[in-house]
Amino acid sequence: MTKYKLLKPIKDVEWIVGDVRGTEQDHEGDTYIQANRHVEIYAVQLALLEHAGFIEEVDETPKRRRAERGEEYYYLDTDLEVGNTRDIYSEFDDDLYEACNYFQTTEQAEEFRKGVKALLGIN
Repeated sequence: MTKYKLLKPIKDVEWIVGDVRGTEQDHEGDTYIQANRHVEIYAVQLALLEHAGFIEEVDETPKRRRAERGEEYYYLDTDLEVGNTRDIYSEFDDDLYEACNYFQTTEQAEEFRKGVKALLGIN
């Protein structure tokens, strides 16, 4: 499924600017986006709208997983030791996640630790 983001309004289309919608297939196998209850935008129309700057394809590359609120995660502390805590979506948690110092398992954190130590020339 391809996803598209609406960049500017399209007349008679109930699709909010900034909203992302995914394509679907009808019973005949044609790809479309449901624009509103009565209007469907099909593949050729999608291509024209994209070319005209009304929509853009959205990258579907999966984002790194973030723990649910209260779930445990692992990180490398300032002493280059593996630490763990529960994610409460605090500024501390956000900073570690944004810095890519946020891991699902101790093994992932330990692998990162080895890389950092090797980069710094520490045994």
